[in-house]
Amino acid sequence: MKTLLAIFLLAGSVLAQDGYIADKSRAEITNATAACGPEETHFDLKTSDASHSIAQPESGKALFYVIGYDGNQNILCKGCAIVARVGLDGAWIGAVNGNSFLSSSVAPGEHHLCTQWQSRLSSRSKYLALNSFIAEVGKTYYFRMRLIVQGQQGPPFLDLEQINSDQGKYMVLTSRTSESHPKK
Repeated sequence: MKTLLAIFLLAGSVLAQDGYIADKSRAEITNATAACGPEETHFDLKTSDASHSIAQPESGKALFYVIGYDGNQNILCKGCAIVARVGLDGAWIGAVNGNSFLSSSVAPGEHHLCTQWQSRLSSRSKYLALNSFIAEVGKTYYFRMRLIVQGQQGPPFLDLEQINSDQGKYMVLTSRTSESHPKK
């Protein structure tokens, strides 16, 4: 009987620890994704071939671009580009798709970016990517967002990486302008 009681108490403490770990993990995930906006916000997106050039940062601010890149790797959605919401410091600021971009001015300091696949399918909506940067007055930053497919076996993942200014300028100049608005 004592052995059974000891097993029961040990099992209870292990389950309590598992619950703590699960709760801690959920809290850590929430903190890690704080750059994203509210789940219920979705965007209508159109792109434009209108002529554009590389903008200069506003006085006293920095500028950043998020450039969607398809690269014909999108085997999950042949013939289409994913739409990804773009978040900055906890609020959605717009959306991009493959071969389109958006830009925004930011105050100097640390900023956190999020991109998340906007889909009606929950299995695809779980794909998100995060990055951060420290903005300096007068500087421009470029980030490439892309879906990476790891062959036939591995699951795809969304990637958001800061790229150098030469590559960034080229990608902006050869991409379409994203025009997105929150759905009503």
